[in-house]
Amino acid sequence: MRDYVLTAFVFALLPVCLVRPWLGILAWYWLGLMNPHRLTWGFAYTMPFAMLVAIATLLGAVIAKDRRPIPWNRELILMAILLAYFTVTTFFAWVPEYAWPQWEKVAKIIFMTFVATMFIYGKARIRALLLVVVASIGFYGFKGGIWSILKGGSEKGLGPPNSFLDGNTFLGLGLNMVVPVLVALARDEPRRWLRQLLYLTAALSVIASIFTYSRGAWLGLVVITPLVLLQLKMRPRIVIGAGLVVSVIFASMLFPEKLFQRADTIANYDMDQSANQRFMAWTVHWNVAKAYPFVGAGFEFDMVKDGRYLSYGDEKYLSSFTAARKESAAAHSIYFQILGQHGFVALFIYLWLLVSVPLTLLRMRTSSRKNPETAWIGTYATGLLIGFVGYAVSGAFLSSAYFDLAWLYFAFAAILSHEIALSVPKRGQAAPAPVHRTVGASQPATGAE
Repeated sequence: MRDYVLTAFVFALLPVCLVRPWLGILAWYWLGLMNPHRLTWGFAYTMPFAMLVAIATLLGAVIAKDRRPIPWNRELILMAILLAYFTVTTFFAWVPEYAWPQWEKVAKIIFMTFVATMFIYGKARIRALLLVVVASIGFYGFKGGIWSILKGGSEKGLGPPNSFLDGNTFLGLGLNMVVPVLVALARDEPRRWLRQLLYLTAALSVIASIFTYSRGAWLGLVVITPLVLLQLKMRPRIVIGAGLVVSVIFASMLFPEKLFQRADTIANYDMDQSANQRFMAWTVHWNVAKAYPFVGAGFEFDMVKDGRYLSYGDEKYLSSFTAARKESAAAHSIYFQILGQHGFVALFIYLWLLVSVPLTLLRMRTSSRKNPETAWIGTYATGLLIGFVGYAVSGAFLSSAYFDLAWLYFAFAAILSHEIALSVPKRGQAAPAPVHRTVGASQPATGAE
C-alpha cells in the first residue's frame, strides 16, 4: 500500500512541477534528501522518482515566466569550475566504469542546484525550500529521537539505505546540518504550533544524532551546540553549566554502556581499528595525489581491482583492513576525498569554496541589520552558517564531499546574497520605508543574531 500511495503522489506532482517549476525544485529536494521511496518494500523502492520530477521541472523551466537569471557570485562560479574540473579528471580515472556514473550523479546535483537559484527567490520561496530541507531530514531526527528515548539508546540510529543518509555516519551529519536551520526557522515562525514543532524536532534531532554512535557526528555536534545556544540568545554559561550538571547526574541512568565505550575510542584512537582504517585511507589519498597532483585517480578509484589502492598506503595500517573492503577503502574525509580523486588543484578550489560560503553568510548577517525588511535573511544565514560549520567539522571524518545538502547550502549563500543586493536601493531611489508594528503585538523573533 505504501508503494502505491507514494507512486500516486509523485505522479500527481509531475504536472504541478511542469506548471510551477519552483514547486518542482521543492519536490526534487524532498525526494533527494528524505528518499521516501527507500522506506517502501516493493516496486517503488527503485522507481526513478527524482529523475521524473527533474524532467518535468526542467521542461517547465524552459517555458516558465517566473524564471530569473542565475545569480552568479563567487560561490556559484566556484561550483561551476569544480564541476568542469571533475569532468576533466574523470577522463583520467582509474576505473572509468565506476567514475562516469558517479560523475553523472554529482553533475545532476550541481546542475539542479543552479536551476534552483533561478526559481528560489523571495522570502516565501526561500522559506519553503528550507522547510522542505528540515522536514526531509528532520523526519529521521524526530523519529530517531523518540526511538532512542524509548529504547534507551541501545540501538544505533540509521538513515535510509542507498541514499546520502545511508547508515549512521551520514545520518548524523545530516542531522547536525539541519538542527541550526530548524532553530532559525522557528525563530522566524509566527504560528505557535509550528514554532514549537520546529523546536521539538531540533531537540529530538540532537538526541538522534547522539545515538547514531557516529564519532564524526559527535565532534560536529560538540562544535555546533554552543553556536546554537548563541543563536537562541541564551546565556551560554548558565545553559552549559546546567547541562553538565544534568548530564553527570543522569548519564549513567539514561545512556547505555556502549555509548561510553564508543566515545572512549576517540581518546584511544590509536587502538581502534576503525580509526586506523581512516589513517590508511588518508595516506592512500595523500600519496595518490602526490603521484597524480593535477588529476588524482578519479571518482570511485578505491574500486580498482588490481591492488593499486593499497600500494599507496602506509604499511603500518594494513593490519586494520578487514574483509569489509568497501567500507575500509572509503576516503573518510571530504578533504582527502577531493584530494585523492581530483588532485591538489581541485582541493584548492574546494577549500576556497568552503571558506567563501561562511564569509558570505557572515556578511549576510551584518548586511541584514541595515534594513528591518531583510532581518529574516540574517536569521536564515545564521542557521545555514552553523549548519555549514557542522558539515565542515563532521565532514573531516566522512566521505561526504558530494552530499547534495552541502551543495544546496553553497547555493543558499548566493541566493541570500542576491536578496540583500535587491534590497539595496539603487542610486536615485528612496530607501525602503521602515515597517511600523503595533505596540504590544505578538511578533516572532526575526532579527539577525
